[in-house]
Amino acid sequence: MNPTSQPRTRAKERSGKERYSTALSRFRYLCSKQLVSHGIQTPLIILPNMNQHMRAFAMTLCLAVATLSSCKSKSGGSVLQQNATGKPGELMLVMDKEYFEAPMGLALYDLLEDDAPALPQSEPSLRISRVPTQSFSGFMQLVRNVLIIDVDKDRYTKTSLKYSYDDWAKGQIVLRITSPSPDSVISYTQRDGEAIMNLFVRHELYLFADLLAKQYSQVAQRKVDSLFAHRVNVPEDIRASKVGKDFLWMSNSSMRSRHDILVYTYPYTSDKDISLDAIVAKRDSVLKANISGEFEGSYPCTEQNYGLLYRKVQLGQERPRAEVRGLWKMVGGAMMGGPFVCQAIVDEAAKKVYVFEGFVYRPNEDKLHLIRMMEAALYTFRPSATKDFDPQVILSTKYTKGF
Repeated sequence: MNPTSQPRTRAKERSGKERYSTALSRFRYLCSKQLVSHGIQTPLIILPNMNQHMRAFAMTLCLAVATLSSCKSKSGGSVLQQNATGKPGELMLVMDKEYFEAPMGLALYDLLEDDAPALPQSEPSLRISRVPTQSFSGFMQLVRNVLIIDVDKDRYTKTSLKYSYDDWAKGQIVLRITSPSPDSVISYTQRDGEAIMNLFVRHELYLFADLLAKQYSQVAQRKVDSLFAHRVNVPEDIRASKVGKDFLWMSNSSMRSRHDILVYTYPYTSDKDISLDAIVAKRDSVLKANISGEFEGSYPCTEQNYGLLYRKVQLGQERPRAEVRGLWKMVGGAMMGGPFVCQAIVDEAAKKVYVFEGFVYRPNEDKLHLIRMMEAALYTFRPSATKDFDPQVILSTKYTKGF
């Protein structure tokens, strides 16, 4: 072989390898970009030392995934989606920047960040991040709760609201308010603010319930099933229990972040038995009879000097449940207390009212997300014949106006 030809041959080999490497890198980049654009963060990996069949398989896989991810789900999102981001209660507010400090923006902040009800200290119902409409893209579209305000007098003649799920991420709700003017948005939020908040809080309950559907205390489920012929999904750390007559108390027994459940029954004769007064009176008598405090003669009861909230909850096709939320305290000693929420469910055939309650003791710390987790557990209360709980039913729950 002519020695002078070797460098040119090697140069051709290097040139071919470089072209192949460049083309392969370009292919990887384009495929990865396509996947990321559909919310799929895993990069495509095709190594140069793959053989021809392995490379062909990897390329085919990439194109198949990209094709699938471009398909739209019924809700408008991709079939393959990234999970929604953000902590419980976080919301992305999207509107033109000119409204950030204007009366419309301030009215929205007042609504969304209003104190959550029935807590012993001030905690905002939602925690807001805001972004100008033109900058709303990329990772900001993945937040679990999104509110988009679109004001345009040329396109809209009245203020309306629409909502959808999983637009850009799985486990996401997107509310869109369209309006001809900022003043119309303000009037709408003043009139229908509770309905707007119910949509976001209901979605938060759904996300908590979705976790409980997958991971829950089997000890608690067996105990409730054996005593009341019903199933529940409650946080996995709830295991300790005390049983009384038609009564069950279970707890995670934590000293600093405690969450408990109560299940009990009483006779049903008419709807007066699930009125606010009847539920509170029965609650206090049951707690006094079954739960003793640290000091002799002490017991928990309902805090009557703080406004109780009562409403009806329509879950699927079942009879509406009566719901009460408020604060509990200890009588006769220990300085303890916290929020509670309970639902009273009527079984007309058995002539019984089932009460399922969650309450929290977490001194000097935020309690909202913990009590929402316990509230989500209430929706899982079902007859034993229904083996699994479907959290999707929460997304169609209807509420009466609270009072």
